[in-house]
Amino acid sequence: MSTFLAERHDSFAVVVVGGGLAGLCAAISAARGGARTALVHNRPVLGGNASSEIRVPPAGAGYHTPFAMETGVIYELLLEDRAHNHDPVETGMANGPWDLALYNAARAERNLTLFLNTHIEEVEVADGRVVAVSGCQLGNETRWRFTGDLFIDASGDGIVGAAAGVRYRVGQEARSEYGESFAPEESWTHTLGNSLHFRARDLGHPVDFTPPSWAKRFDTCPPHRPHQYFAGGYWWIELGWPRHTVHDNEVLRDELLAHVLGMWDHIKNRCPDTREKARTWALDWIGMVPGRRESRRFVGAHVITQRDIDAGGLFPDTIGFGGWEIDDHTKEGMRDLAKKPSFESVNHWLFFVRPFGVPLRSLYATEVRNLLFAGRCLSASRLAFNSLRVMVTLGALGHAAGTAAACCLRAGVLPAELSPDQIQALQQQLLREDVFLPGVRNQDPDDLARTATVSASSTAPFATVPDEAGMGLPAPLAQIVPVGTAGLATTQVFLESRASEAREITARLYRAANVWDLPAIERGGSVAKTKIVVEPKTTGWQTIAWNLPELPAGLYWLRLDGQADVVWHYTTETTPGCPAARFANERWWFTPGPFTRWRTFAVGITPDPVAYGPEQVLTGVTRPGEGTNLWRSDPAAELSAELTLTWEEPRQVASVQLVFDTDLSRVNRIMPPFFHAPECVRDYAVQAWIDGAWQTLCTVTGNYQRRRVHAWAPVHTTRLRLVVTGTNGIPDARLYEIRAYGPQPAGD
Repeated sequence: MSTFLAERHDSFAVVVVGGGLAGLCAAISAARGGARTALVHNRPVLGGNASSEIRVPPAGAGYHTPFAMETGVIYELLLEDRAHNHDPVETGMANGPWDLALYNAARAERNLTLFLNTHIEEVEVADGRVVAVSGCQLGNETRWRFTGDLFIDASGDGIVGAAAGVRYRVGQEARSEYGESFAPEESWTHTLGNSLHFRARDLGHPVDFTPPSWAKRFDTCPPHRPHQYFAGGYWWIELGWPRHTVHDNEVLRDELLAHVLGMWDHIKNRCPDTREKARTWALDWIGMVPGRRESRRFVGAHVITQRDIDAGGLFPDTIGFGGWEIDDHTKEGMRDLAKKPSFESVNHWLFFVRPFGVPLRSLYATEVRNLLFAGRCLSASRLAFNSLRVMVTLGALGHAAGTAAACCLRAGVLPAELSPDQIQALQQQLLREDVFLPGVRNQDPDDLARTATVSASSTAPFATVPDEAGMGLPAPLAQIVPVGTAGLATTQVFLESRASEAREITARLYRAANVWDLPAIERGGSVAKTKIVVEPKTTGWQTIAWNLPELPAGLYWLRLDGQADVVWHYTTETTPGCPAARFANERWWFTPGPFTRWRTFAVGITPDPVAYGPEQVLTGVTRPGEGTNLWRSDPAAELSAELTLTWEEPRQVASVQLVFDTDLSRVNRIMPPFFHAPECVRDYAVQAWIDGAWQTLCTVTGNYQRRRVHAWAPVHTTRLRLVVTGTNGIPDARLYEIRAYGPQPAGD
């Protein structure tokens, strides 16, 4: 006797299948773009691998490169969670407040309908288009059939596209297929494995643990697998090959549980380094849903490869970016503890990448014309996939897929039919929604701010405060410094000499194309070179004389060659738009390294480069790039601070968009509970000059978000100003961009 199922049907403009971070961001952006959208997810909570069911901390490009955090919807969600969540962002720590933040974000969109616990089992295709998807919703005995104009497969495993006939790949391509230097000579079909996480708590009194008989036993510490920190763990409890990560999911779960409980037994009862500390700790949560890293990858209109990454990913249809390293894992995982859990055959250092563009063509295929991809099933070689597969990156690419779907619907075309002009309009819309696109800047013809002149009540000088800590100079170190139109006379560096005799250090300048241009430190030679002498046992500012009044304005790497027993001190706070670098393993890296707080070295510049003037808010780029792109008021002037747009003729203004500084060199992993970025403007007003006086159009208190949009009844004015009266911690106001629009939808 079969289960009785009620049959229900609904029709939408966009149907998103899969409610991980990529699918959620896709659904939110499509709904905000005016499309009636369904988000269909087969779990009770949103977030996929990041949810409280699996608890992988979401990461992205900013973990390996400063000022590279993905923005847009995904960053909005991260900031919202950090502002209200009591737990840190760590392995095993995702909790109910995070689930609720994601659920609230979906429920807040009036054009978005959420279908949880609904597993899609059937895909209908006709004339090269998906017509409908169908599946059962657990708990209410209902079978749903969803029809739509456009579909987005964000299922992770690509269940919609695969069922619809889109070509896909599993495993690693041979080097000859795409000419990728890191690829092996021969292809293989195994994938990255699945993992289970756990969470533990300190109960304050001794707690025994007796493992079940089927748990794995680890009498000695597994090599290459650090476990001294055990509040949550571990990504390296990973299993896949020789099993299939999808078809053998249940078997892998059972095997992974044996390893999780075996590792906890080792930590509690056997490890000489942890058993005393873990004496009062108990398991609080154990994952029962394996986190899956890899399965199918679609072969889309463009397969992004390592060669694209090496070239910087410059595409005419760029709609997002990646920046995580090419992160491969050994196929055996926990089956071969003698091997490192990642980077089996190629040195880790070779896999580093800088932010690179991703094209729209990697988010759709040619076989099924009304289907877009979001998430890890996107069109990429396995090497490129290993850089793109992290969830914050995929969330931003999901945002792009949803916005692309809404743009297609408004234009009445399918993704592959978008003209060059329509793609440029899509890019401008994504920029407006705070999605970063390498090589693309604001050229929105509707943005009235682009036709205004800008002024401010004050501008911060370039100044840094030395920290007590620093980095030694046994190998070269470098720091980005901005140079203004008056050239460069001197720089000052804060050095500590621990030597008993004087040390001579060579200083060099290299022109940088942007803040991520590490190759410039070695490419083509320096533009200037000089030497300084550091006296023994001294700590303080050292002046480097350049006398370069004609040096072109821009960004430069200030490099100090290696010298033993000398330390270059860090700054107490990150210098906006000015990363630092170190030389190690025969190449340059941002300092001090990934998964930590990005640091900058203490430096002064004469004459002042005026790096944070009000004109920076109209560069069209909302993060450090070819310049700082940031206005800062003078901290000495105190708040309030004002930034004013002025037009020669009156403009009809109905909305404003503001992008504040939240320090994109700070990743979510180091944002503590209840976090508000201290750089972010908290209290402000927007005012217009009307009838000879300033009139307040909106007032905000308690802000912690980077992007804010405000609308009002249209007003005629020649001046519009932002008045900042408070921040979340620092004494100066900071703004990356201000936009103004006439009486039209503001995009939100």
